[in-house]
Amino acid sequence: MTNDNAMHKKTLDTKTRNLILVLFLIGVFMGSLDTGIIGPVLPSIEQTLHLTSRESSWIFTLFVMAFMIGSPVMAKFSDFYGRRKIFILDVILFGIGSCLIAFSMNIESIFLGRIIQGFGCGGIFPVGAAFIGDEFPLEERGKALGILGSVFGISAIGGPLIGAALIPYGWNWCFTINILIAIFIIIFAWHILPEVENERKLKIDYLGIITLSLISIFLSYGLNQIDSSNFINSLFSMKVLPFLIIFIILIPIFFKVEKRAEESLVAIHILKNREIRIACIETLSYGIVYSSAIFIPSLVILSMGLNDQLASLMLIPILGANAIGAPILGKILDYVGSRKIMMVGTILLTIGLIAIAIYPSNFILFLIAGLLIGIGLITLIGAPLRYIVLTEAKPYERGPTSLSLSWVLVLSTKQNHMKEGQARQL
Repeated sequence: MTNDNAMHKKTLDTKTRNLILVLFLIGVFMGSLDTGIIGPVLPSIEQTLHLTSRESSWIFTLFVMAFMIGSPVMAKFSDFYGRRKIFILDVILFGIGSCLIAFSMNIESIFLGRIIQGFGCGGIFPVGAAFIGDEFPLEERGKALGILGSVFGISAIGGPLIGAALIPYGWNWCFTINILIAIFIIIFAWHILPEVENERKLKIDYLGIITLSLISIFLSYGLNQIDSSNFINSLFSMKVLPFLIIFIILIPIFFKVEKRAEESLVAIHILKNREIRIACIETLSYGIVYSSAIFIPSLVILSMGLNDQLASLMLIPILGANAIGAPILGKILDYVGSRKIMMVGTILLTIGLIAIAIYPSNFILFLIAGLLIGIGLITLIGAPLRYIVLTEAKPYERGPTSLSLSWVLVLSTKQNHMKEGQARQL
């Protein structure tokens, strides 16, 4: 497989690599856009189908559960059956799920569509990132991963805006647009992505898939039942605590299952690598900070007296810095290295958080702090981390090792939507 990859790195010219990068940009944008677009869509779905906010929250929860299961499964399959085949399969699944939702007349069809969507979406980013690790020269990976990472910031802004623009025509159109994009991506990928044959045969880790599925289900269900307005009481209630306890118990069982598996679903042994362990810790830190960004509008309302719409705009510096800074940092990464960038980013993030905490009512300082936070976050979860993971992992482990970053992104968004739903209830 290594020889095949080396051959393809030589044969793929700059124009082809750029076209492939554009393909992955569109694919990742489609998947990440759907996590952002669901926010403004949920009230319309609730009104049409007469749902409560708690019931409608399952539209996102089911997506998260399927995403967490689909990410390692599809990433592992791509290591054996080829990135091209699995990437196209992921997009097909995402398109089928979107079609079910767009033409659904009941909540059951929407739930099924979100499960299929999530499973397909789970593989789009890890497979794309792994392909960059396989086929792009070392000196170009940072820039490519930076550009790919910028899509999340753009979609975070664009998702709600596109959703708000399409809702007057019916919430179904917010998912119909995915069908058209998916068809374009499938045709594009079929013609542009090279096919790499692999002689290794995959021995499916069924027990690992089952265990991981249970972990995802119990975690997602437990988180979905938490009431942020009464956090402590709801955390220790029978609707939450038993599911989180089972989730915790299943984690060491999953590790043991994966260690014994002949072809493990997730390469547990890579955690012995110091660089990858640090990357995992940084990823967890990012998830905590990013998920707390949902409280910034509330802070602005209290400290500056702005209305809801203006307060929401205060997130733009953070998201904009993510979108613009990611490709720039990716380019610098090729020359400076990931460690220095991550150290500087951590300092900028710390300064930004302290500035907002101490001077929340200073409008100009608030904007500057938002930019610092946005740049700091992208250095923690953006190209530098992916660069480390793809460099340290072996070619046939790049798919599974890159999925953890995708997990954090979608789980952070899950927390935001859960809080948004509870805020609507209040």
